[in-house]
Amino acid sequence: MPRLALQGIRIVDNGIVQAGTFPARLLADFGAEVVRVENYRRPDVSRNAVFPAGRAEDPYWEGGGTYHEQFRNKRFCVGLDVRKPSGREAFLRLVAVSDIVLDSHPPGVMEKLHLDYEALKLVNPRIIYISTSGYGYGGPYETVRSYGMMTEVMCGSGWLNGYPGEGPRRGACPLTDHPATFHIAFLLISALIKCRRTGEGSWIDISQYEIGTNILGDAHLANIIGAPVPAQAGSVDPASAFSGCFRSEGPDDWVAVSVPSQSAWQGLCDTVGLDATWRTRDVFSDRLDQAEHNAVVQSLTAWMSSRQKAAAFVELGRAGVAAAPVNSVRDLLLDPHLADRGFYWSVQQAPEQNAGLRAWPGASARMSATPAEFRYPAPMLGEHNREVALSIMAFTEDEYEAMAAEGAFGKKPDAAAMKPPPQDVAARVALDPAAAAGRAREVDLQHLDRLRGRYGTDYGR
Repeated sequence: MPRLALQGIRIVDNGIVQAGTFPARLLADFGAEVVRVENYRRPDVSRNAVFPAGRAEDPYWEGGGTYHEQFRNKRFCVGLDVRKPSGREAFLRLVAVSDIVLDSHPPGVMEKLHLDYEALKLVNPRIIYISTSGYGYGGPYETVRSYGMMTEVMCGSGWLNGYPGEGPRRGACPLTDHPATFHIAFLLISALIKCRRTGEGSWIDISQYEIGTNILGDAHLANIIGAPVPAQAGSVDPASAFSGCFRSEGPDDWVAVSVPSQSAWQGLCDTVGLDATWRTRDVFSDRLDQAEHNAVVQSLTAWMSSRQKAAAFVELGRAGVAAAPVNSVRDLLLDPHLADRGFYWSVQQAPEQNAGLRAWPGASARMSATPAEFRYPAPMLGEHNREVALSIMAFTEDEYEAMAAEGAFGKKPDAAAMKPPPQDVAARVALDPAAAAGRAREVDLQHLDRLRGRYGTDYGR
């Protein structure tokens, strides 16, 4: 069996929500041993996000689908209150025998707990410490609390998002969280290489605002030098001769289309029935004017309206046109191309997690010599308190029992009795669409049957 790429690396995952904790899972897929450290009194909000069965069960804090996906392959979970002196000592003992600490609390939090980089490197000079927040340390917004939806707007993406003539809008998912995750993962690998070469640790501070700004670098640069600033373009690809998103047969089904080459343009003309005059047009040297563009849109829209999006996608692809169906999460789970590529991993959650067998996105990359593999489902809150305290932190049994008795270690949140009430999603959307807040566009009561047809009869059980 091939050795995993990051086998032997231990990560202390002290992050929250996504950007500060998801990078640990990316590395865990390739063999890193992750010890999740969580304030059991106030556990991560991802534990309550998107219950796979659509309702909260007991214990509700183990049921969040977002948590199951982001914490897969993390070997241990320790419920720890570091505000207690013995809890702080336990954290430092763990850091002393680890390689990386991930943290995403706002600047000042770890300093107040005396667990900042200066404190950590006293017990482990080789430690790599990642801190990530909305605006990072030292800048004018250092003390401003933020989530990705705020930094997304601050970095300017809201100004470019949407269709021409609209006001600024943010996306469905926080833009800065996701690229920050991969930035951090690459930075961790770089820091590990540096440590191996020099024996020195690192403190790497990540401003998610700066990452968002970097993604929009061309727009910011254009503004600085007085060049035309990119504007809202909707679903149009500026590098394409013709592009857009077109409605197909179905209540809300769409297909994205792009013409990146002259041969693709000819394939589009042949497919939708445009005559030879259109086909011979060199649309890259002689761009379509607005009237011509509208005429092509009309022909493509008429052609698309009588086809299901999957069929339209296949037909356009055979003609050499770049196209893709606009998929919902359900569509993605059932997508044959993703299935052929083994994109999803099937994970059996623990019985207490009330999710059963579920399909989650697999590894972020494919490596031939050291491929990623699934090893563990997401751990439960404080599941490994005793094991980690005795085997990694090197406490005695008596020491652990005393610390657990005083509340340094624990498994039960302070809000354990505050289970979210059950909701009938289908009834809520049907009777009060406004209550869905734009998130629930449709309810598919046969979705489990469809998923069981793809992943097996045990899916969701």
